[in-house]
Amino acid sequence: MIDKFLENLSKHSCSSFLKNSKIGLEKESLRVDKNGTISLKMHPKIFGSSLTNTYITTDYSEALIEMVTPPCNSHFEALNFLENIIAYVYRNLDEEYLWPASMPCIIAGDKSIPIAYYGTSNPARMKTTYRRGLGNRYGRVMQVISGIHYNYSFSDEFWISYSKLKKTKKSLKDFKSEQYFIISRNLLRNGWIIAYLFGCSPAVCKSYLSGKKTTLESFDEYTYYEEFATSLRMGDIGYQNNKEEDMGVHIDYNSLEKYTASLDKAIKKPSKEYKKIGVHTDGYYKQINENILQIENEYYSTVRPKPDPEINERPAKALLKGGVNYIELRSIDNNIFLNNGIDENQMYFIELLIIHSLIISDEEITGKDYLDIKNNLTNVAHKGRNKNFNLAINGEEKLISEVLEEKLKELKKIARTMCTITKDEKYIKCVEEQENKIKNKKELPSNIVIDTMSKNKESFYEFCMNNISYQKEYFFNLILNNDIIKKLENESKISIRRREELESNREESYEEYINKYFLD
Repeated sequence: MIDKFLENLSKHSCSSFLKNSKIGLEKESLRVDKNGTISLKMHPKIFGSSLTNTYITTDYSEALIEMVTPPCNSHFEALNFLENIIAYVYRNLDEEYLWPASMPCIIAGDKSIPIAYYGTSNPARMKTTYRRGLGNRYGRVMQVISGIHYNYSFSDEFWISYSKLKKTKKSLKDFKSEQYFIISRNLLRNGWIIAYLFGCSPAVCKSYLSGKKTTLESFDEYTYYEEFATSLRMGDIGYQNNKEEDMGVHIDYNSLEKYTASLDKAIKKPSKEYKKIGVHTDGYYKQINENILQIENEYYSTVRPKPDPEINERPAKALLKGGVNYIELRSIDNNIFLNNGIDENQMYFIELLIIHSLIISDEEITGKDYLDIKNNLTNVAHKGRNKNFNLAINGEEKLISEVLEEKLKELKKIARTMCTITKDEKYIKCVEEQENKIKNKKELPSNIVIDTMSKNKESFYEFCMNNISYQKEYFFNLILNNDIIKKLENESKISIRRREELESNREESYEEYINKYFLD
């Protein structure tokens, strides 16, 4: 099937446009002090406004910095831009470090985690209220897990050519959205591959669980782990939608219309549990509303179809208005062994997986499929390196090694096509690297973490602290790209002006702003 499809792509000149795709990266990292404790300092002023800076912002916590590249023409360009942002950040931190792992350490409960502050404008207040709501609903600790997002978009030239191959009569906007949802469904189905091959969080500080009961094993006095875990970040102790699912929230990826409708339903359906928290009590907002989801982004997914960022409306409305503009893959652990948290080989592989997701199947996801998707990811996260581990594939139990071998054969065919188009051998090399991991599980990042900790007789905390100084030294010695640094410096200044403009606009109250935001 893939051979025939790739042949048709070439015949219709679609394949030549694959090299025009855009790639972007987003990296979250906790600011910590010299002891590895989460910073209580405000977001450094030199980075401008976290509300309006497009390159350097914050996620859940004031200490959880987020570094964002623009859409780039190549993996190298995106990685180089990210590397320069990290270096710029490091050189402007006051005796602080960027925590190298996805799972945090040295946590003294929720009160030790400051919520991000964005200013006094209505958009700023809403962002902080949303984060306060997340803390009240799920606790703050889970919110400071960090990761990397990989953003990808095919060029319009590709979509136009591809639409001719598919003989569709749909508009370009509708066709793109349809195809991006096909990609999303298949990335959900195969999302466990990312956790298995690139997961780098098989252990966690005991402080993360704060004495709660757990099925995790004790590695030492300070560390929990699982013998065959790959990415605890993606498992039961990481990001979850269990609460929403228990309340009847099931986000439908079978079309743009169904996806936006299911999100819309969740942000309008009241929750008895969240009603107990209250909305505006004791003189401040504890959450935006008492609904199952405060806003669409509260629903965590490893894959998000994203609208054009220029459409300044809530995600569901923006998607309906402008269609899907790109895909965001959110399941990537920070790789502690890589200074940037990710490398080119991984980025090339993810691109191949996205192309693979476009062409393998357009089947919709059933209720049983959603359950298998969830279980496969959770089980791979916790015990994927067990040689006898089985996945649920199309109603059958299959050994993970057999499924991986089959997937990599398919990806290698796509890699050869990409090599022909781009003259870039890295597409083949990235697949070969993953083949080596399957043959020798010791090469998996998650395995290397446990092996290193065991060999050095160190806790997860000590393991991370031993890496943190090397990374800081690397970024201080890095030769910077002056053009990128100028962009970062200018954006910091411009972001302050944007924030001031927003704060000077007092035409409506905060309550009016929130009500207006949710109008259909």
